[in-house]
Amino acid sequence: MKKHIYLVLALATLAGCGDKNGKSRPDNFLAGNDFEEIEGWNGDAPLPVSLTREKAHSGIYSMRVGPDVEYASGFIGTVGKISPTRLTKIKIKGWVFVPAGQPGGAIVTQVIDPDKQGASPLLWEALSLETAVKKRAEWVEIEKTLTMPANLSPTNKLYMYLWRGASPTSVAYIDDMEILRAE
Repeated sequence: MKKHIYLVLALATLAGCGDKNGKSRPDNFLAGNDFEEIEGWNGDAPLPVSLTREKAHSGIYSMRVGPDVEYASGFIGTVGKISPTRLTKIKIKGWVFVPAGQPGGAIVTQVIDPDKQGASPLLWEALSLETAVKKRAEWVEIEKTLTMPANLSPTNKLYMYLWRGASPTSVAYIDDMEILRAE
């Protein structure tokens, strides 16, 4: 009987090691979102206007920018909470859908020092969807490796979000975002 209890506990532990779809996360995983868990976790707070059911790579939700939404909700995290060890490079990944004929915007990654309000970001990189997404009207996986600033501190804030860009008519969707250690 004890053997069966230990077997059940071991299987339960292994089952808990992956995400809700049963896939295990890579060892270099830092953060990610498929946007399926937002509804219900906000309490009475309104859902982000960029959260949509119009299109999704997985599940039923994605984030969208368009004429009515310039910036999609994205990731904001303190570097020291994301990784207990120094980050020198990260890889951002996600699945992007850009409708036919659209310029698409960009995925922005930035690092700021919250103690220096108004200072320039330590890092600001935009992955242009115009060049990264070669096919329109279908989901395309994109990724970019970024070198972190040499003066990166555990108290710095890391941001990653979809931006509609300079074109007020751009429409783009992002789903299944990940931030990975790339060293």
